[in-house]
Amino acid sequence: MRFLRWLDNFSRILERNFLAGTIIFSSLLLFVNVVMRYIFLLPIYWAEELSRYLMVWMIFIGASQVTLQGGHIAVDIVPRLLSKRANLTLALVINLICILFSIVLAYFSYKQMMRVKGAHQISPAMELPMWIAYLAIPLGAVLMLIRYIQQVILRLRGKTI
Repeated sequence: MRFLRWLDNFSRILERNFLAGTIIFSSLLLFVNVVMRYIFLLPIYWAEELSRYLMVWMIFIGASQVTLQGGHIAVDIVPRLLSKRANLTLALVINLICILFSIVLAYFSYKQMMRVKGAHQISPAMELPMWIAYLAIPLGAVLMLIRYIQQVILRLRGKTI
């Protein structure tokens, strides 16, 4: 149990540091690119492409962090009207639906990533293998899946999220 707690804390820190570093790096890169383009007339030709792919990574890794904190969009009027036990049942049903969605998303996005990898597609400016950009989707889905499973376990143990 101690190892799982350590692994959870490590993954939280790793995800948050990745997100913070990616946001800072993307912001600086785009700022430098604007300066280079409009002041020195020498744009960084791959900056916008890299920022776009980093944005995709931020969205899917960030979805895991939002899941962890229960921050996804939700309708909260129904839980306010239900009893505590019915609220727990509703939350578990919602978590199970989200687990199913995460599994389906991970599966199909993995298949798509492997198709792109098999086609040897590369990005236009950086000539980066496109499967690396597509990898963000199944990885984010698996991370969300883990977070939803954690929520189910916590709810079954009577802890709030």
